[in-house]
Amino acid sequence: MTRQAVDLGNGRISYRLQGEGPPLVLVSTLAGTWIRQIPELSQHFSVLTYDMRGFGDSPSPHGFPSNAEHADDLDLLLEALGIPQASVLGLSHGGLVAQHFALRHPHRLHRLGLVATFARPGNSTGIFLNMLNGFLDRDDLPNFWEVLKSFLFSAAGWDRMTRMETHLRRAMFDQYTTAALRSIYGQAREHDLLAALGEVRSPTLVIGGAEDMLFPPPVTEALAAAIPDASLELLPAAHVPPVEAPRPFNKIVTEFFGAER
Repeated sequence: MTRQAVDLGNGRISYRLQGEGPPLVLVSTLAGTWIRQIPELSQHFSVLTYDMRGFGDSPSPHGFPSNAEHADDLDLLLEALGIPQASVLGLSHGGLVAQHFALRHPHRLHRLGLVATFARPGNSTGIFLNMLNGFLDRDDLPNFWEVLKSFLFSAAGWDRMTRMETHLRRAMFDQYTTAALRSIYGQAREHDLLAALGEVRSPTLVIGGAEDMLFPPPVTEALAAAIPDASLELLPAAHVPPVEAPRPFNKIVTEFFGAER
């Protein structure tokens, strides 16, 4: 299905809606992140993917929104598409936005999934985010990438990652400007919804990478513990479980979001 676009009044959102079934929104900064999920998940769900405003094919006339504003954009997008309620699965930066969405628009949310993300950056996560921001403050994108890529795959997947590096860099990195990355990582440093997440009432799934150095298992476990009755899964992967462990990831997601409330 070709991309379509809708004007939200504060910018245009580029999106794709694929498959049939209950609506499932896959939230990441760029829609292309989910290339290994859409063929499987669209057999069970109406899968909505989109570029966040200010990134990719979704221009923003007023600069980069806050993560709370990204959550409001998703509410407006669902309204424009005539979707009264959907399940939402957010990865990394998309997981931060999904947390805001769950708190700001609970009437829109059926089920919630949070992947390779956190409620509050602490300990090593805070150190790593500060280090990554330091490269951005110096406009040093080459070294930023060299450090970031070390977080993406586990040791078991490292050889495959290096074979795919040119493709990964083009798909996951080269579309970002320094300003775009500053928006993402600067807000990540300040993100703290640990106390507020106790208000989430939708069934919630938290997925982390058992070997994620950026958001290690204790950070993932703290996120799950902050949300009442959240389910927790740790997969044999580092920071991108949907890419490194797509089969178990897709199975867990299909079972959780296909379940009755």
